[in-house]
Amino acid sequence: MKLGPSITLVPIIHGSSYFAQHVRTLCTENRYDCVAVDLPAPFRDELVHAVDHLPYVSALTARSTSERITYYIPTDPTDASIEAVRQSRQNRTAFFCIGYPEITTPDAIPPMPDSYAAQRLGFDAYTSLCVRSLDPVEPGTDEDTHCRFLAHRLRALSADHQAILALVHIRHIAATVHHYHQEYSHNASFDQFPDYRIQTHFVNTDHLYFALGELPFLAAKFEKERLDPFAQHVEPVESIKQLFTETRTDYYRESEDPFELSPAKMQIALTFLRNLTVMSSRFMPSLEDIVQAARGVGGNSYALRVLSNAKYYPYLPVEHTGNLLGVGINKVAFPGSREAIPAVNLLRDFALSWRTLSIRPEPTKAMKQKYRFRWNPLGMCSHVPEDRRIERFNAHLRARALRVLCEDHVRSEKFTASVKDGIDFRETLRNWHTGRLFVKEIPPTRGKVDTVVIIFDEDHDEEYPHQATWYAEHQQESTLTFFATNPMDEMIGPGIARSRYG
Repeated sequence: MKLGPSITLVPIIHGSSYFAQHVRTLCTENRYDCVAVDLPAPFRDELVHAVDHLPYVSALTARSTSERITYYIPTDPTDASIEAVRQSRQNRTAFFCIGYPEITTPDAIPPMPDSYAAQRLGFDAYTSLCVRSLDPVEPGTDEDTHCRFLAHRLRALSADHQAILALVHIRHIAATVHHYHQEYSHNASFDQFPDYRIQTHFVNTDHLYFALGELPFLAAKFEKERLDPFAQHVEPVESIKQLFTETRTDYYRESEDPFELSPAKMQIALTFLRNLTVMSSRFMPSLEDIVQAARGVGGNSYALRVLSNAKYYPYLPVEHTGNLLGVGINKVAFPGSREAIPAVNLLRDFALSWRTLSIRPEPTKAMKQKYRFRWNPLGMCSHVPEDRRIERFNAHLRARALRVLCEDHVRSEKFTASVKDGIDFRETLRNWHTGRLFVKEIPPTRGKVDTVVIIFDEDHDEEYPHQATWYAEHQQESTLTFFATNPMDEMIGPGIARSRYG
């Protein structure tokens, strides 16, 4: 959007990688001599130095003498404002914070369509729809004063610069444009602003999920992309797939008892994740959906590893590990203090809430050793849910075998007076040039399938030393003679062991 001959106005939403990519593209394809962002003016000097320390994520905290609450701005690599500051430093252009100097707690904006939709609609169409979904700013409110200050600062900057890139939050964009075209925006006056004590601390990397707008795993992908000037833009959807596959690779390499996660199961997990996301009326999944999909396919251990990798950020400020800022939901803990105080993340547009995930961690080596000593081989029995799956699989194989036997005796003949057991489309198409119609006759099946032999892994007999026979206890069960791995090798709970059939 052009706001006058010298200002390129870009509406943004905080914590969205799509907006950060758009700002980066604008700065790459165009040349600006000034960058202005909609952030409170007191943060300007410290923000420049904090952005220079990226990829180490830090937080700028502001506290006034009259308020007990703390305001902070994390240097989020996936935030459009932080990316704009970074581009101004790299291109050696002027940078200004044009937000209202009196810091207040911003209201959470209502849920917006996922930025994934912007890739289909385009940036302008997407932001226009987002602006229309917001309520207009009421005259005389604090928000309206903020927008008047933005318009005043843009007027002042346009007098000194020829090409300005201005990033204004989407909640302020309409009112700012309105005030910019009013005469009073040239010589507006404002009250005296309070003084703030600005401090910069590196953020504990274990708490980055609460500070960043995107998953720390995705933020790390963005930082790695910056190292390669020829790399393609990071796609959030592809990054979610990489989260599952990279976690599977690490799981096989590090786990003592790796659970089999084939590409087919990975596809099932992603399909399950898509369904969970659609049920939430979203295009991009939440962390809860990601963990639930991983747990549904790979179990608790794999889900825990996915959760850990999703929150993992590899860039740790080693020299400052003793002075890290703890961050939570609406709380921070300063270095050297165990007390969490109320805080507001100024780059958080959508409210966060606690969710409960039912995940049981895998037992440790000591616990597995304890389970092994308490194991009673004389009282060993099968697990009922697994028995039911085995019986369903057995019934499916028997039905499949009978169907194959029936198909071997199917006869095809020319149609005369009766269609018998149905039209044989294959034979009819094969003789299409003759104009004849063929029908099939399926003779009745006689006999039944008795013993079923299932071979899962025929080339590694030495891996299945456990041999046993379980006799059927009722009509819903069948007698099972099997070769399996040693149950003592995979103790997963008190009196619970896991074996794989061979």
